[in-house]
Amino acid sequence: MKFKFGNSTTDAKRYSTFQKKLAITKEADLNSPSDFLPPNQEIPLLSVHFTQLSKGNKVEIEASAGWTAGFPCEPATIKLTIRRNPDILVAETEDSTQDLQMQKTTALTGSETLSDNAELAIYTLYASTEQAQRIRMSGSFRLRAVVRLNI
Repeated sequence: MKFKFGNSTTDAKRYSTFQKKLAITKEADLNSPSDFLPPNQEIPLLSVHFTQLSKGNKVEIEASAGWTAGFPCEPATIKLTIRRNPDILVAETEDSTQDLQMQKTTALTGSETLSDNAELAIYTLYASTEQAQRIRMSGSFRLRAVVRLNI
């Protein structure tokens, strides 16, 4: 069963939250902003919202984001982070390039087992850099979260 929310889709698996709680999958591909990432700030790219998760549920997350290194020709580094509600770190990775105008896609995966019940869990993919006027988001963003229920 597929549910459409704007430009994203939720696939409700058999016995899931929409049908008896087994797994929830949400994927979204969006066009990215054309301006440079500001230095020393985490910029949210995509979010997935879940309600009424229980202690012991495991959330598995995959994410990716496309980016381009701009002028000058020196190493550029991007950091991708996935957080829950936004203070709990789920996963993070750094990627860098030496080449000017090199396009890359950086991916990361992570998971967490909930230690308590969560009325609302918002998982957000963030991008950040320490360098001003160096990294432009390009290509697509992807965020996929699967909830494995503790039965």
